[in-house]
Amino acid sequence: MEPNLPLAQKLYFLGIHPEKGGIVYRSHTAMDYVILGGLLMELYLNKNLRFEEKKIIVLSTKSDHQLHEYLLEKMSKAKSPRRISRWINKFYYSLNHIRNEVRQGLVDERMIKMDPKRFLFFKWKKPVVLNKLALYKIIDQVKSDITNGTSSEEELIMLSFIEPAGLLYRLFPEKKQRKLARRRLKEMMVSNRVSKAVADAITASQAVAASVAATAATASATT
Repeated sequence: MEPNLPLAQKLYFLGIHPEKGGIVYRSHTAMDYVILGGLLMELYLNKNLRFEEKKIIVLSTKSDHQLHEYLLEKMSKAKSPRRISRWINKFYYSLNHIRNEVRQGLVDERMIKMDPKRFLFFKWKKPVVLNKLALYKIIDQVKSDITNGTSSEEELIMLSFIEPAGLLYRLFPEKKQRKLARRRLKEMMVSNRVSKAVADAITASQAVAASVAATAATASATT
């Protein structure tokens, strides 16, 4: 029986190619933002914070989870509530630490391993799936929740990240099925405004990051 993974770990796990390893192409640029959004929703489910008009209000800084404590400590120092998108962008600069902690949780549970890679002077580690059965069970559950619907708040929150994470193409490779799944997701998110607010913030943050990157690339090309 596979462990009950936290939301951020589950989303990252879903983004890994089961055979080749590494994050799948369509999820690669989105996954970092999705990890942050998943962690915020974990804090919401644990009643450490609430969302009010797309802003985050910290209710409690107590947690047994080291990464949760790290995020809560920083958010609790803000003089006034900040928008979700602002916190996502702020934590983006701590992403190496955050991503490594999420990965390590999956390594500790023997869901993945980190395979060292090298090309010329560049070194990195690629996530490789160890427990493929657990991954395919999560995939089947998510597809079932989209197709058949669910009333579970935790499952609805999970579903709200599927499209921002670029996972819809992986779950539903056929265009007709994907179109139907996208429509079903939109219908379910109507009654789940909290997680939709986070998903919208992730999409907005991605757009800003892409715009900044494009501007930097243009400026570099003209100098």
